[in-house]
Amino acid sequence: MLKKLLAVAGAIAALWLAIGVNSFTLPVVFLHYSSAATAPVTYFFNEDNDIVKDQLMPGESIEFRTARRLHAGYFIDVSLPLASRDGVEIRKPFSRVDVYIGPDTKIERTVVKTDFLARIASN
Repeated sequence: MLKKLLAVAGAIAALWLAIGVNSFTLPVVFLHYSSAATAPVTYFFNEDNDIVKDQLMPGESIEFRTARRLHAGYFIDVSLPLASRDGVEIRKPFSRVDVYIGPDTKIERTVVKTDFLARIASN
């Protein structure tokens, strides 16, 4: 009985570990808003027509995990339509993308990395 219980517990732990590793190694997009900014900025994050609208506070960063298997027309569009009307479109291949928003709410730069280990690096 104890062996069966340990086997079930081990299988459950292995399943949770596999789910955690899978989600931790998905491609990632970070939005970084300058700490020198004085007001929040509203952004739109459009991942293949799945749109998120939210705000970033000055100095804040946010992480978006994306799909692992990207189809041919897959895209990500990050825009700031209520502030500067800046935007950036991201197409594959990418592993990690960092979008830096300056204090004037304009996108200062976008860094695209394609190596696998970049997606698991810390922010």
